[in-house]
Amino acid sequence: MRRSTFLPLLMVIVIVILTLIAIRSGRSNAPDIAGDSTYPHYVCTFAEYCEGPDCSLEPVSFVLYTEYEDGLPRLEAPRFGTRLTMTQYETHRIYASSGGAVTGDITFYPNREFDFAGSALNGNIEVEHFATGTCDSLVRP
Repeated sequence: MRRSTFLPLLMVIVIVILTLIAIRSGRSNAPDIAGDSTYPHYVCTFAEYCEGPDCSLEPVSFVLYTEYEDGLPRLEAPRFGTRLTMTQYETHRIYASSGGAVTGDITFYPNREFDFAGSALNGNIEVEHFATGTCDSLVRP
């Protein structure tokens, strides 16, 4: 092999090895939870969450089932109740959460982005909660 072909061949080998390492390592921003693949669901992540004046950019993931074993939507998120009711509109869906420490509405848009507005009691004081985020593609059974 001539010296003039050695360096380009070495570069191709290094690129292929690095590509394989990147592919095998998976997503760097993958949520740390997964839903039950028996039921259609989204795995969603809060990009920003505000509790009163305190806001956090730390990602927190949750599962939103569009239909669970009882035929109703279900939410599995920290501090939220599992019960949801859904109202379909032309441009979005609203999932109303109840029964947990935090209650409120998740407005879900067709591009898989969502907004949350709700509240929780801190003693006798009601504290407003706001959040935005995105969801992965719908997982179908």
